Amino acid sequence: MAVILIIAILLIDQIVKIWVKTHIAVGDVVFQINAFDINWLTMTFIENNGAAGGLQIFGSKIFLSLFRLVAIIFVGYYIWLLTTKKEYIRWGFYICMAMIFAGAAGNLIDSMFYGLCFSASGSSTVAQFVGFAGDGHYAGFLEGRVVDMFEMPFTFVWNIADAAITIGVIVLLLFYKKEINQISLKRE
Repeated sequence: MAVILIIAILLIDQIVKIWVKTHIAVGDVVFQINAFDINWLTMTFIENNGAAGGLQIFGSKIFLSLFRLVAIIFVGYYIWLLTTKKEYIRWGFYICMAMIFAGAAGNLIDSMFYGLCFSASGSSTVAQFVGFAGDGHYAGFLEGRVVDMFEMPFTFVWNIADAAITIGVIVLLLFYKKEINQISLKRE
């Protein structure tokens, strides 16, 4: 079930990102849901060169991409270790871990390949698919920008991958404290 969820999140995330990147110019607002003079959901294309909310906490884009890769390997290995344990782990814990894994992988795909596959997006230009390392690509391997598009009140602009990570972490913290405590207290 976790594998199916990972594949589904990755497919939906990448389909939405590629559509946005190849059909919308940076900064264009596609739709807004308004009520009571509040924009409850806005779809605006931006490209994010940093971590969540565009934070430049890791210094370089390559370092951030490598950090994401290490995190994905760690979470993937951890999920695999859980499946080899004899003790019972609630299925929701696996689902949360799968969401975190898929979200991190979705943003890593952007960083790894979008710079090689697409031309640059701009406020008046829409990116074009140029093929892997074709003429007109905008960045090298691990230097692509993450495509973000959704915004709600009091949030950063985010994408499906970011939502998967956030939901996975929040549900883990709210409902799986026992499993988290078991993990942190055990020594292998």
